[in-house]
Amino acid sequence: MFGFSAQVLAQEEEDPPRIWKVEIEGNERFEDLVIKRYIANERPAFLKRIFKRNSAGMEVDIFEIRKDVIRIERFYQRRGYPDVEVRFELRDDGSPDRKELTIVINEGEPLIIRNVEIEIDADETTRAYILESSEYNRTVNRVPFREGRRFQQIEESEVVGTFTRALKNIGFVYANTSVVVNVDSAANEAKITIKNTPGPRTRITSIEIEGNESLNDDIIIRETGLKIGQIYSENRIRDAQREVFKHHLFRLALMSVPDQPKDTSLVLKLRVKELSLRSWRIRGGIGDFDRLDESITLNNFWKLLRGQATWVHRNVAGKGTQFSSSGRLSYYEKGLSAEYLIPYVFNTKSSFNISPFIENRIEPSYSITTGGLINTLGYEYNRSLTGTFSYEFALNNEYDITNNGNVDVSAVLPDSVLNYNISSFSFNMYYARGLSRGRRGLIVQPYLELSGLFGESTFSFQKAALDVRKYTELTNKLVLATRVQAGAIYYSKQDSLPADIEFYAGGTNSVRGFSRRDLGPKQAIVSEADDGSGQQEVNFVPVGGKAMFTFNVELRQQLDRLLKGFGIATFLDGGQVWSGLKRLDDREIQYSTGGGIRYQTPIGPLRVDLAYILNPTDKDLEVITGIQDIPGRRWRIHFSIGQAF
Repeated sequence: MFGFSAQVLAQEEEDPPRIWKVEIEGNERFEDLVIKRYIANERPAFLKRIFKRNSAGMEVDIFEIRKDVIRIERFYQRRGYPDVEVRFELRDDGSPDRKELTIVINEGEPLIIRNVEIEIDADETTRAYILESSEYNRTVNRVPFREGRRFQQIEESEVVGTFTRALKNIGFVYANTSVVVNVDSAANEAKITIKNTPGPRTRITSIEIEGNESLNDDIIIRETGLKIGQIYSENRIRDAQREVFKHHLFRLALMSVPDQPKDTSLVLKLRVKELSLRSWRIRGGIGDFDRLDESITLNNFWKLLRGQATWVHRNVAGKGTQFSSSGRLSYYEKGLSAEYLIPYVFNTKSSFNISPFIENRIEPSYSITTGGLINTLGYEYNRSLTGTFSYEFALNNEYDITNNGNVDVSAVLPDSVLNYNISSFSFNMYYARGLSRGRRGLIVQPYLELSGLFGESTFSFQKAALDVRKYTELTNKLVLATRVQAGAIYYSKQDSLPADIEFYAGGTNSVRGFSRRDLGPKQAIVSEADDGSGQQEVNFVPVGGKAMFTFNVELRQQLDRLLKGFGIATFLDGGQVWSGLKRLDDREIQYSTGGGIRYQTPIGPLRVDLAYILNPTDKDLEVITGIQDIPGRRWRIHFSIGQAF
């Protein structure tokens, strides 16, 4: 009796059979990886294979396997294989509780397109106008249905959508497209007819505004960029809606075609919701970790505290303009600024900003108090290309200067203070192509600054820089991110320039392994030790340069299976700063490498990076023989919110 009970207990404790492996056989047209994306059963992850007793969802479920069979059949049928046959087999994979699921596919013969006809159901005048349209002809040339190709049902919605959009973009707001497929089962051939019914060609006769409280209709209509009497275009309507939504006064903008007689006149409706005319925003937090060049303790933690307060007045004088003022406070930065925004200059894509400011900053090798005025004209050519043209006039007071353009300032300025003004024009451009949430795409940002063109600036120079970023999605969880930055001050009437004008590199969002602005030429500052021993201490401070180059290569891997929103990264950074373009041979490129973790939060990814300098100089390690012989650290940890680039 005892033995029987033990046997029953052992049977009850046996592991249930689990899916341990999934194989696909018989597939010729589609890879295993493609098919496995459409089924529920999958090979368990590594950790689940180790701790399978505590894992759910791995047990053999015949009902779920049959559903996978149906999913694969539908996958093939929608892609032109109407006679596909799918079955499954279950085998032991080394032990009875581990099962190998094999899905066997007999694809059958594909359904081939015999011919394609495109019809336009309209009078001769309308038909001729449509056939002359470049947008319609581009759609015809790109239609995926071609004689001799495999007919794929999944492409029907794409064909309907592209033809309908093409017709709507040339004025036919009520256009409709349908696809008729006649199949010869015996010959496995299909005859396709694409029927376009354009309806009347319409012009915009009025725009009704709904929901506005403080801004009159004329200003809102002006902001859309649409004109009364203009031929309807769906692209223009979408752009108009986006332009209104971008306006600082609105939190909602929705443009629609209300019910009306389907004739050549068209009434549009734009519904908006306004934000509060006046608002306050107060923010606080911690930051500037790479500026604190000492260990974090209770005595210095306050240096990481940051705060900012902003007051906004929208729709000043009922003209759609905005005034805002802001103050920010931290140990390293203090400042007051204001901004008067004119959102419409000569069209809805142009804007103008007037921004007075005053600020004080503490940098590793100098401090600066600056105040002035920046006037900026911005223009958005399209969603991918924007540009700004600015003029800045500022009065500057640099102090605690240890070096200025590699010239000992103490020999020129005994009080270590440099007063100067800057009068400069600058051009910025932002170009993005195929950008998708930092997972793929290209960003190009050139910059040009011309100072002292008319002799009104203390220092005359020309400064150019370029920032190029590329994101490549290697898999749905792995992204390769790369960035290259370069800059040069290629003409200057003065041999030395103020420290705040020159280039710097290094830090959390630059070449990691180095602290903020710490990569490049440095000057040693020798001082007496604070402990009264009479010993000398050496600090090396960056002095900047007139030429700069940096690069970043980073692999970003999402690990959502371990923890939702969690990821890791590994990177190689490099770069250098030179005293001038003619001195590029003086300093070699320096590199740092490392890795980090990422955790997605509502305000952006929380980032922690650990970096190691591969080829530091003695100055990077703060070594001077006979005075300070113990090398400094080559490791550096960086904390931040947001990706490095």
